[in-house]
Amino acid sequence: MAGLIKRRDKYYARIRKWNGITQDEIQIPLRTTFKAVALEHLKDQKYGVNKYEADIKSGIIGSDKESLKKLFPWLNEDGTSTIPRLTVAEAVSQWIESQRANGKRPRTLAINQTALIHFIGHLTSNHPVENIFTADVDEFREVYSPERGHNPTTTNMYLRSINTFLNWLEHKEFIEKKPKVIYLDVDEPEVKYFTEPEIADLLGLDLSRENAHKNGTWVESWEHYKRAFQFYLNTGCRLREPFIGEIKGLWLVVTPDKSKNRRKRVIRLDNNTLETVKEMRGRVEKCLNLKWATDQYTKNLRVACRVLDIKEKRTVHSLRHTYGCIRRLQTNGNMPLIRDEMGHTNIATTERYCNIPLEMLEEHFPSYAKQAENDVRDTLIRDTEPSEVEVASR
Repeated sequence: MAGLIKRRDKYYARIRKWNGITQDEIQIPLRTTFKAVALEHLKDQKYGVNKYEADIKSGIIGSDKESLKKLFPWLNEDGTSTIPRLTVAEAVSQWIESQRANGKRPRTLAINQTALIHFIGHLTSNHPVENIFTADVDEFREVYSPERGHNPTTTNMYLRSINTFLNWLEHKEFIEKKPKVIYLDVDEPEVKYFTEPEIADLLGLDLSRENAHKNGTWVESWEHYKRAFQFYLNTGCRLREPFIGEIKGLWLVVTPDKSKNRRKRVIRLDNNTLETVKEMRGRVEKCLNLKWATDQYTKNLRVACRVLDIKEKRTVHSLRHTYGCIRRLQTNGNMPLIRDEMGHTNIATTERYCNIPLEMLEEHFPSYAKQAENDVRDTLIRDTEPSEVEVASR
């Protein structure tokens, strides 16, 4: 914070700046003999000395007489500031509000807000937006984010938010040219799935309170969670899709405004999965916090993995990956069909399942491999009715 000194009955703001060897002092005339007025010039929210102290110390704003006259209204005849100083904190606040007004999802808003809080922390809140340069973004990527333990995927997620923010600044003409944003090279996400024996162990596990003495742990309503895990295996749903979709007969429909990729997603159900999804929705609707309620499914799946000594990290999304692996076997690698079933925007996402050697999938899912070999459609993972041709051939 800048200090006050008095010289010849006039007040000055005093800013001390370390030059690497000694401490320099910058004195800014406040043009008043009244302390109350001097304090107002120090603390004013729009043009106060304290607001620009960090920028003056860093050299972003010059400490010479002409630069200070342009910045502080009491130092020039017009009584105005000719340096528009929209700070990064002010701009972020405006941007988040514009996103909210344009109907951005709460989860997207939360990610963007977290990313820009980190960016503000890197630049300081009073940093002028016109002084955001490519070097600042590079330093965020190469120094700031790694120092805080962000993994490359998280860093890139934050950089995408920062890039969108910078595009908005340019569109609003707050900056002349958007700094370039370069992303980290990130390995393609690995497909993590449960093998057929692991599925059998998971669905055969008893973590009820009554059986706690055997496993040393228990999960409340364990039978419900097992039915839910079977549901995710049968449908390939993402974690929250059962709760945000609409049930229409034997279809679960996720509208574009709620789907991950802004495209309508339609998931086929049968009588068993329909009953399970209704049960799941009934439990979650009783909770005030949707995220907490849905996260219980992943939490309890991890408890089961720990009991089963499955060391590789697995989540409910791993059940979706398992669905994709099994469907690759069942459809003899019909990637466009699997893309549509899983709701992928780009078939390249679906083709990640082709990176797994077919022989490995056949080894991990022997009964499904046998079904594919015999060209049998009925599966353990979906209660699909056999075709008329299949019935006639039996």
